[in-house]
Amino acid sequence: MRNAFNLYCITIAKGVRQFTTYRTNIFAGVTSALFMLGVRYALWMALYETGNGGDSTLIETITYFVVMDILMVWTTSTFSESIGKDIHSGDISHALTRPCSYHFQLLMGLHSKAVVSTITSSLPIFIAATVLIGILPPVSAVTFGIFILAAIMGGIIYILIDLIISYSVFWLMGFWYIRLYKGALFMLFGGTVLPLWFYPDWLRAVSDVLPFQFSLFIPMEIYLGRIRGDGIVTLLVMQVFWIALLFALERFVWSRVQYKIVVQGG
Repeated sequence: MRNAFNLYCITIAKGVRQFTTYRTNIFAGVTSALFMLGVRYALWMALYETGNGGDSTLIETITYFVVMDILMVWTTSTFSESIGKDIHSGDISHALTRPCSYHFQLLMGLHSKAVVSTITSSLPIFIAATVLIGILPPVSAVTFGIFILAAIMGGIIYILIDLIISYSVFWLMGFWYIRLYKGALFMLFGGTVLPLWFYPDWLRAVSDVLPFQFSLFIPMEIYLGRIRGDGIVTLLVMQVFWIALLFALERFVWSRVQYKIVVQGG
């Protein structure tokens, strides 16, 4: 366990050093992040000025995206690309025989990029939005604690879905478009581009029976205080249900992947 943790820390530190070797990377990351914040704020302000904000406020929506950006850098991955490159280069057999598991290697790569993205993108956006716009704090300390729990479980849900979808690389010739399909599913049903409270009833009903909204949208609703009391308990139980179901499915698909590799002599 200690060796795995040390390897985890070394890998993340290496990724940060590689990125920060060139200061222009940091400057470009910060300026582009602040520019996107300005564009996003202008677009949403224009929408709310037309009176089409529904039961939400402009500050709620800006807070939704600013805080979600922090969550997304720790969950949004390129697993399909990493797996696809390992397959096409032949490195997959070596990766599977290393002391640490292949999934741990993928997770280290994700978190290495997440630390850099937090420093150069999410954190500057959060600070600028707090100072210039005034984003909403959690409604209470208890709510914030529940939000952290929901966000962790939401991250697990996101990664499990990502892994299951990414495993299709083992049966497909290409892999670059898998990330696009995954992104489209989360955009449509997960609220990563448009909060689900703007959706028509029929589309919201479809989203409610799928796991995507439990990764990011539900934690953000808890943060904003839009869900309270028994509703929070119900949604946390639903997150546990989806984690159990997706984990079982991920293990099954991964067993088929391993069988395929053995049969093909990988």
